[in-house]
Amino acid sequence: MFLFLSHPLDPRDLAWPGEPTVKVRQCTDITDDCPFCSFISEVPNHCGTHMDAPRHFVKDGLGINELQIEYFCHRDVVLLEIPKGKAEGITREDLEPHGNVLSKVTFALIRTGFERYRRENPKVYQNEGPYIAPSAGDYLTDNFPNLKGIGMDFLAIGSPSPAVPRGELPPDCHRHILGYFTGRFCTGIEDMHLSELPREKKIFRFINAPLRIVGLDSSQVVCIAELED
Repeated sequence: MFLFLSHPLDPRDLAWPGEPTVKVRQCTDITDDCPFCSFISEVPNHCGTHMDAPRHFVKDGLGINELQIEYFCHRDVVLLEIPKGKAEGITREDLEPHGNVLSKVTFALIRTGFERYRRENPKVYQNEGPYIAPSAGDYLTDNFPNLKGIGMDFLAIGSPSPAVPRGELPPDCHRHILGYFTGRFCTGIEDMHLSELPREKKIFRFINAPLRIVGLDSSQVVCIAELED
């Protein structure tokens, strides 16, 4: 059984407030005068389901296409259920009960339940989402060297909500997980589709393939999970 864990890129989607989303323009269609169909896509690399590599917030950090292939192909994956609401941070204390399993996997999917707002109230999803607190970023990067990344069912590692406390603003959150202070980093896949992932099914394999465009800091990723039947 296979599932997409990434959302389709859609021009109607919302990105980080003020940032552009994908644009699609049809160039040709099949007619008597033209034998083929073609499109041009303009894809800002931080809209939709995408993976933040260190270069996003670390000047000399690795870009998405400088990461080893082990960051994109996983056999040891865990789904963590950590319910969160508007502008609530995922903290070290939320992750510590999962320390044993985090030490055994290369990728962790974090399901907060906030994905429902993507459909029910996109403005809330865009502006008031949860976030990965600096304490959680430090906990992951300090203790789990084999953990290549985490994925989340909300807009971004940081939250644009004005309710976020000082010291947990979006740059703080990104820097603590992407290696700004220590060089130790964990990548993050933002805006994932985790609502249909069965809790009781084992994940045999998880692939998060990026666009291999030279020079990008980060990239959209197509996420596919293989589950037990």
